[in-house]
Amino acid sequence: MEAIHPQARPFELVGGQVNCLLIHGLTASPSEMRLMGEYLHERGCSVYAPLLPGHGRTPKHLNQTSWPEWFREVEAWAEKLRQEPYPLVVIGLSMGALLTLELGLRVKGIRGLVCINPPLVLRDWRSNWARLAKVFRNYIPKALSDEDRQLQSRGRFAYDCIPLKAFVSMQALVKDVIKNLDKIDVPVLAVQGGRDELVDARSYKILAQRLPAGRLRSLYLERSPHVATMGEELEQLGAAIEDFISSLLSD
Repeated sequence: MEAIHPQARPFELVGGQVNCLLIHGLTASPSEMRLMGEYLHERGCSVYAPLLPGHGRTPKHLNQTSWPEWFREVEAWAEKLRQEPYPLVVIGLSMGALLTLELGLRVKGIRGLVCINPPLVLRDWRSNWARLAKVFRNYIPKALSDEDRQLQSRGRFAYDCIPLKAFVSMQALVKDVIKNLDKIDVPVLAVQGGRDELVDARSYKILAQRLPAGRLRSLYLERSPHVATMGEELEQLGAAIEDFISSLLSD
């Protein structure tokens, strides 16, 4: 098996009074959560950012996994951290936000969920054809933008294509999350980037309509792209998460 890419390795920043579990997105790695993790650690949080199965090596590895495997990895981390004396908050980006919501449904004792650009609805209409396309091909190349290349130069590791079997599995996770949103009894901070090139704004509307009343708080980042954890509004995002955590502890 190929070794984990050096930029994709999991990380821990231990030594705080709140445990934060950070979950990266599909095809990506903990590298896209590093700046957010450092921000929170500097403000008194212990941070844990695991690498999801199939990630950090090659797209072939990811196509050999599915969402239950990704979930079992973060579930094991959540179960471990919730046993500790400090409160647990889960923070997920993109597909990691879907896993965050799934954790809120299945794992008791989590104090709060932060969902950054959860892909409940995608902008690209071609995503609707992924189930059919995977019969004929294994991968679809990404249309890398200048912003993607800039993130790469700043240390973000992600695959340069989308493994279709894994993507279709993520779509199954979306369905499961949407079906069970009304059962999530944990405070949720939903973050939407105004320049998100992947996720449709209807994703937030679904959360607002289906989560139990009084559970949802929102943050709109006008200048942030999909990977808001590395965007120019990182400080605003970090401050909002810090305030959210403080409110959880005061309840």
